[in-house]
Amino acid sequence: MVASLVIGGMLLAAMIAASGWGAVTFAPDARIPIHFGSDQRCHWVSKRAGLVTWPAAGALCYAILGGLSASSVAANWVPGVRDVLMPAVMCVLFGFQVGALVLAGQHQGPTNVTIRAGDTGADRGTTARSD
Repeated sequence: MVASLVIGGMLLAAMIAASGWGAVTFAPDARIPIHFGSDQRCHWVSKRAGLVTWPAAGALCYAILGGLSASSVAANWVPGVRDVLMPAVMCVLFGFQVGALVLAGQHQGPTNVTIRAGDTGADRGTTARSD
């Protein structure tokens, strides 16, 4: 059970590190998807909310599953279930977070692009936005 807590903690630390990477990498107005297993149930939230939600969900699962595994409720469970359940759930959450960050990176437009007045973007194959 100690190994399960250590591995789960390492995965939680990886989730926090991935959010830190996203905070540095993405533009301030970036949107991060919070999805529940499919693209049809994907909600785009602000950068800050998205980068906090994923590690918060990981911490919540870590606390619930760690407490459940150590409690008397799990006393009669097969030891393999107690040892594998939390790392498996944390691994799935980390995979979802990485997928969300990849998706957010794909939806992020080019940064540091300056469009001059009268520039149509025809020389670059793009069109200028009139903001």
